[in-house]
Amino acid sequence: MKNEEIESFKWLFECWLHCMGGNAPKGFLTDQCTSMKRALEACMPTTIHHWCIWHIMKKIPSKLNGYKGHAEIEQEMSQVVWNSHSKDSFDRNWNDFLLNFGLVDNKWLSDLYEDRHIWVPIYLDHHF
Repeated sequence: MKNEEIESFKWLFECWLHCMGGNAPKGFLTDQCTSMKRALEACMPTTIHHWCIWHIMKKIPSKLNGYKGHAEIEQEMSQVVWNSHSKDSFDRNWNDFLLNFGLVDNKWLSDLYEDRHIWVPIYLDHHF
């Protein structure tokens, strides 16, 4: 879309709902666009919203490029995200990952952790 404002997304979702006979989807997968999130909340309040892991992982090089060994960081983060088999193991693995790479104070990673229930597979409770 040319304009990624909340009102533009609301218009889009309202058109979609109209075409779907007013039936909202059970789930919706997006990137981390805040405007889209707000529009979804307004237009489809019962729809479960999750972030696309591919979009998040795609940002790693740009978000962590300043860190030494960012390729290794990317690989380890992927391992933590995809191979944690419980919420507790994810939390432990994430903390170890941050400590091992000196990333405890990284705001982007801290924000991702706070929103883990929206994108980390083990937290999605099998909605998708």
